[in-house]
Amino acid sequence: MTVDTFLLPPRIFNAKKEERKVGFEIEFSGLKIGQICGIIVDIFGGEIREVTPFKYKVTNTEYGTFNVELDFRFLKEELLKEELEKLGVVKEDELKFIRHIESLIGTVSETVVPYEIATPPLPVHALAVLDGLEEKLRQNGALGTRASLLYAFGLHINPEVPSFEVGVLLRYFRAFLVLYEWLLHTGRTDILRRLTPYISPFEDVYVVMVLDPSYTPDLDTFIDDYLYYNPTRNRPLDLLPLFKYMNEKKVASVVNDPRVNARPTFHYRLPDCRIDTEIHNLAHAWNRWVEVERLAEDEIRLAQMSEAYLNYLEDPFSVFEESWAEKTARWLAS
Repeated sequence: MTVDTFLLPPRIFNAKKEERKVGFEIEFSGLKIGQICGIIVDIFGGEIREVTPFKYKVTNTEYGTFNVELDFRFLKEELLKEELEKLGVVKEDELKFIRHIESLIGTVSETVVPYEIATPPLPVHALAVLDGLEEKLRQNGALGTRASLLYAFGLHINPEVPSFEVGVLLRYFRAFLVLYEWLLHTGRTDILRRLTPYISPFEDVYVVMVLDPSYTPDLDTFIDDYLYYNPTRNRPLDLLPLFKYMNEKKVASVVNDPRVNARPTFHYRLPDCRIDTEIHNLAHAWNRWVEVERLAEDEIRLAQMSEAYLNYLEDPFSVFEESWAEKTARWLAS
């Protein structure tokens, strides 16, 4: 795929007949937080607000608030305060101690722990505004996954779901499962990221169950089955934020992870951040996701490819045949 613009998905509107929105989470190194926020302001306007030395917000932009932070859990002030309370540190010394620890950890961590820009939800017609942000970050020295063997930086995409109907959600999920190996192949997902637990693939037994045409769950069953096989956010397509938005109590009873934020989106975690080596990295990653949505909206082709993929998974000799990624490429080109 060589297109350099953000393609539109087949469904432009959400369940409320409003234009769908998409959020991006961009992990990279090579810049200081002040530089990053300055670049955002140069492009989008807004005001910079410091939350901690390693967590800033750029507020009052045309599109909403951009969050910028060092992606290191212990640096979050509220967690440091918990540790301080355990140690019995007096209240008046807390902030000073927090700043000292943050600076110490941050200085060491900036070489291997990425900064993350979390964009506000952007309308699908406006995604091209990210080209300018990406280019400016690259020009100023932002580094992506390929810059070091220590890096495993991700580019997460959060597309708002077009519908909350279980049949629609199931189609989109099936389309992702069918295209997963093609997405890995065409996206050239970094081997280090594959070896980390962050994007562990779905187990074959679960994939087979979901792709079976006789699998027609209601919403509660769909969520229950997902939680049983995937009680973790570390999947290439994480449905926990969506399911928590739809049924917080059910998800919380299985997954007690404060990083799972309820939102009406898919959480697509597979792509790498290649901000320094691939022009239009964000657009290319998004456009591969659009292929998932296109397949989801072509019910006949989705059923045919699902059947073919099931046969491929269950064929003990498939390892000697053409790879599923190659088969998929031919399907998509036809």
